[in-house]
Amino acid sequence: MKKSEAGRSTGRPSPTRQRIIAAALQLFNERGPDHVTTAEIARAVNINEGNLYYHFRTKEALVLALFALFETDALAVVAKIDEEDEVAASTYAGFLRLWFSLVWNYRFLFRDLVGLLSSAPALVEPVRGISAAMRFAVDDIVSRMERAGLAEIPETERAALLTNLWIVSTYWAAYLNLQEGVTEFGPQQLDWGLRQVSSLFRPYFSPLATSELEAMLEVDP
Repeated sequence: MKKSEAGRSTGRPSPTRQRIIAAALQLFNERGPDHVTTAEIARAVNINEGNLYYHFRTKEALVLALFALFETDALAVVAKIDEEDEVAASTYAGFLRLWFSLVWNYRFLFRDLVGLLSSAPALVEPVRGISAAMRFAVDDIVSRMERAGLAEIPETERAALLTNLWIVSTYWAAYLNLQEGVTEFGPQQLDWGLRQVSSLFRPYFSPLATSELEAMLEVDP
């Protein structure tokens, strides 16, 4: 059977591979990829390093696999909008919380992005690709909100708002780490990020959308 560059079979993912990914995600989130060795990951899965290298020849391959998993989950969050009531304000408040929860679940990708792009150059194009796709999706979601009468954004302000929305909703963890020196991330930081994005939207929301937004912010992450 043909093997991929990660050193694993290209068929259905094995349980061991899935356990490696889960352990790496937890350790990377806790301490960052630079501070986690493949030996530690192997110990967490209760396998030897040779077995780990069979599935992932390098730590970069493991990071790329985790990013691919994030990408799949991100697109699933966007697709969920199509299943919800397009005119309900709760649909969009729920999307915002889902997105932030996703960023939280893969927080090492955003908190440590600068270092990751340096140590894993193959990550550059995938990051650009998902960034473009998600920005397009956010533009579409904002347009739906406008059609539903939940928001009204002047055309002259739209491009800047969408850009700032993407920057804040995606890189809030990196900001807290680099600018504020926050190294331990918890529910308080997640709530902080939600409030920053909410402040961008608030001037353009209808009273109903504002009410839903406030209700969402009162819910514990």
